Amino acid sequence: MSGIKDIAKKTGLSLATISRVLNNSPLVSEKTKRIVLNAAQALDYQPNLTAAALRSGKSKIIGVIVPEINNPFFSSIINGIEQYIGKKGYSIIIAQSHESQKKELHAIQSFVKLNVDGILISISKESTNFPFLDKLEQEKIPIVFFDRNPQIDNIKEVVLDDFSGAYMATEHLIQQGGNTLIHIAGNQNLSLYKDRKKGFQSAMEHYQRNFTENQVLELRKNITQDTQVLQELIKKNNVDSIFVNGDEDCIYVLNIIKSLGYKIPTDVKLIGFGNLSIGVLVQPSISTIDQRAEDMGMVAAKTILQSLNENQPITIKEVLSPKLIVRESSRVISN
Repeated sequence: MSGIKDIAKKTGLSLATISRVLNNSPLVSEKTKRIVLNAAQALDYQPNLTAAALRSGKSKIIGVIVPEINNPFFSSIINGIEQYIGKKGYSIIIAQSHESQKKELHAIQSFVKLNVDGILISISKESTNFPFLDKLEQEKIPIVFFDRNPQIDNIKEVVLDDFSGAYMATEHLIQQGGNTLIHIAGNQNLSLYKDRKKGFQSAMEHYQRNFTENQVLELRKNITQDTQVLQELIKKNNVDSIFVNGDEDCIYVLNIIKSLGYKIPTDVKLIGFGNLSIGVLVQPSISTIDQRAEDMGMVAAKTILQSLNENQPITIKEVLSPKLIVRESSRVISN
């Protein structure tokens, strides 16, 4: 790989002059710039980004931590981050926590050693304390939480209005004729799943549907046990509508209900949460709440870059509005 010494040798110019041209200095003539840039192109010169980072004190790299890259929701968020970051001349490094607080902390420590300019993170299901915040503040490395956020003060975060999304989903099922509803909840250690449960309960109460804690359950992801639980619930309580915490779980529930001989949406109506692309590939296609994953990634990226520019105002909390997507699993009933 060619360096600036090779360009100097080819052009006969000094290293100082070469450096000025490559750093777009106004102190060199247009003729000299053309000579240097033509030589750089001919030699396939690649700038040493590490050296540039050491000189400027900026790496132009943002660290991103997600629970799982292969989760379609987080993949879409990463796509949004990369789109925005790339246009601003930054790159990203991605790490996975695999829902482990220990791995999450290790990733942050690695990012600090790599001298990243900022960190974007969606916390793991295990995360209950955040000792790294003080360290990042000392190192002057800004951090922005997205989707999953710790319930603490003075943090920058980009989230969805999960309460409204859950209320919207429950309201839709009721308006389509749902009388007996249940909610398949997510891990209650995470605030977003707590908010979805609250949204479900609020809509039930608003529309004067009976609500008890027995109408909220978490699946064990054991097909035999989950099938038995759902079969008993549907048969015993005449359940006709189910709001599921996420699209992947919704498809899992859909397959169980179909295996039990129930028709969707005739016997049981279903709605998920997330608007993952896989939702249109199953039969019937699943209704859902659009979680606006790519938008969330772009807003999170914008927020972290604003944090790096002291002259720009910084939004502490950005809340995105969800959207209802109606498909076959909760067929609209015409009046």
